[in-house]
Amino acid sequence: MVEWWEKYFDDNYLKLYSYTEQTAPGEVDGILRMLNIQPPGKILDLCCGFGRHSLVLAGKGFEITGLDLSEKFLEEARRRADNLGLKLALEASDMRHIRHVNEFDAIINLFTAFGFFESELEDMMVLKGVEKALKRDGQFLIDTINRDYVIHSLQTQRWTINNGTVILEERFFDFFKSRLEIVHHLVDGKGEKRKLESSFRLYTLSEMLDMFSRTGLVLTDVYGDFNGSVYSAASPRMILVARKED
Repeated sequence: MVEWWEKYFDDNYLKLYSYTEQTAPGEVDGILRMLNIQPPGKILDLCCGFGRHSLVLAGKGFEITGLDLSEKFLEEARRRADNLGLKLALEASDMRHIRHVNEFDAIINLFTAFGFFESELEDMMVLKGVEKALKRDGQFLIDTINRDYVIHSLQTQRWTINNGTVILEERFFDFFKSRLEIVHHLVDGKGEKRKLESSFRLYTLSEMLDMFSRTGLVLTDVYGDFNGSVYSAASPRMILVARKED
């Protein structure tokens, strides 16, 4: 069986989320304020995709490793890095199997690149790998959709047009599994149809704290957006910063 995340990240995804390139520099500024880290710190961008944050960080003088399952996205990140004259260490790997040990000053995981898997045990594997890969006192920043916000503001259908492509986004929250199911129906200018399906396990703040405690990570801050707003049920994002203490 092919999992949704094995086929989701393709050219259609790049078109669908092309706007995120414009937001990356501002998000990186927020990340650096939250982590209070200076170059040439060593950072792992976990699930780096096509490198939109990695490239900005590398341009600021940080030593960046980007890890992602998608060879296609890593190729694109490598091409962009070469064009900009930037150095990125890029690895094709499943996030459940981080091979690094005591290596990074910080690890970042952004844009809800967490909760892909069917079981909490698999998500715990990710966090255990993060803890192992961090240096002592290293920091982990994870950015996800805020579950409480989704529940109270869920828009089940939304139509948009992006560069001539008509997009119908359908959202459903499964309360039994605490998963956000999203289907994007895309119709381009030639009438060609595509469908992208995704499914994310969304955790509450207390659930994340429990998972951190079981992996040796200690929460230091929680924010509601990249501007550093105070987290609440009405926050669109849940951005957690934790530290490895042993």
